[in-house]
Amino acid sequence: MQSRKIIIPVIAVVAAFGGYVAGYATKPNPQQVSSGHIDNFSFVPNAAAQENKQENKAEVMPFGYNSPRQPALAPDAPPVTYWNIDDIKKAHAEMAEKAAKMVAQAGSGSSQSIGGGPVHIQTRNFSMFMLYRMHREQPVLSLTRVNSVWDDAEMHAGAYDFYVITGGTGEMIVGGKIANRQNLMDKDGPVPGEYRGQPIIGGQTFKVKAGDWLLIPPDTPHQPKPDAGGFSYFIMKINVGIYPWSLVR
Repeated sequence: MQSRKIIIPVIAVVAAFGGYVAGYATKPNPQQVSSGHIDNFSFVPNAAAQENKQENKAEVMPFGYNSPRQPALAPDAPPVTYWNIDDIKKAHAEMAEKAAKMVAQAGSGSSQSIGGGPVHIQTRNFSMFMLYRMHREQPVLSLTRVNSVWDDAEMHAGAYDFYVITGGTGEMIVGGKIANRQNLMDKDGPVPGEYRGQPIIGGQTFKVKAGDWLLIPPDTPHQPKPDAGGFSYFIMKINVGIYPWSLVR
């Protein structure tokens, strides 16, 4: 009986030790943990890296860039395009002449501006145009049915506006709140995230002239107030994210 009591604990110890040895032998190698320095740390996921190695053994691109398994990043990208400053100046003069004949009329389109010039690019991620804002002495009806010498203020939830003033002078009122704010309307009804109205209350005034640049973040009211003679500008609208549809209006 005494020998049996001794044998049972011995068997238990041997079994435990055998289990430990077997578990250690089959344990996966520990992963290297970076601490302090990240010089050799990679943000490339292993799966993406393997995929890229298979597609192009000469070069590994991060995040599956240009992988045939992923949507194209710029499916409607424009070609390399060059604009001559002389053509930009000519376009300003032509738009100013056109505006002088339309001074008693409201501007057209979602911005009430006059378009023209050589810049016409529209993609799902951004658009680039050249526009003109006229100066009026007598009020006309705005898009939101306000009788005013100024075009309505605008506000875009889905896009940045980047302006380069190409001719003339005036003011841009930026920030604050739009009184009488309304959704922009098109043939399908209200356009989500696009607002028009006037005046702007509590905005900041920027005096603008040819050569000035202005970046307006999303959801920021802005309203042009051109001097006599009006002003023209190059505008680039940039979507706030990459979408399969265009948010640019």
